[in-house]
Amino acid sequence: MMDYNSRKLVPYIPPAEYDKVAREFLEQFYPDALKNPMPVPIEEIAKTGLGLDVQYICLSEELDIYGMTIFTDGAVEVYDPDEGLYDTKSFKAKTVLIDPEAVKKTNTGCRNNTIAHECVHWYKHRYYYKMQKFSLPRYAKYCKCRVDQLPESTDEDNIMESQAIGIAPRILMPKNTFVEAAEHLGVAYGKDNRSAICTLADFFDVSKQSVEIRLEECSLL
Repeated sequence: MMDYNSRKLVPYIPPAEYDKVAREFLEQFYPDALKNPMPVPIEEIAKTGLGLDVQYICLSEELDIYGMTIFTDGAVEVYDPDEGLYDTKSFKAKTVLIDPEAVKKTNTGCRNNTIAHECVHWYKHRYYYKMQKFSLPRYAKYCKCRVDQLPESTDEDNIMESQAIGIAPRILMPKNTFVEAAEHLGVAYGKDNRSAICTLADFFDVSKQSVEIRLEECSLL
């Protein structure tokens, strides 16, 4: 049973338990990924498993927001690049907005990681945000996932953002099957692993940077 802050409903998830949370997520929504190495169809999981409505829409002029999860019905500010203006639109709860231009700045792996990131927010953080509906009820309660976290972010925002950042790649690259794939490619200390890293990134449909970090987390680099 996950511990929650009883007053604010922020889950307590220490980094040592991120792999456990990712495993529990996959056990519920895509257990095959825990049996054999395979790419995780995270957008399909978001839609059919969690029941999220994934939409692609521009979120900011500066392309500094990758995605947003909406927890309650209401109005949300988005950016219209054709008009060069911000606009307010209504969205339903359980909507995930992905900025295609922001994620395009990197690669497909960034898009998948962003969707996984938003899935974590819904999976673990929805109770906190739903509780916020009692203030400013006309506006939707949501979390924006930025390229760089704002200095005015609350402690709760930072805690939940850190959790999503840590858990998302573990969903896309579950530890046991990821290690199996890496060892099959001969990844090891002191070797030139660049080719294997590229192969793993293509296979799991993530970025090379995510693969390198995951290899370090799994004590393979």
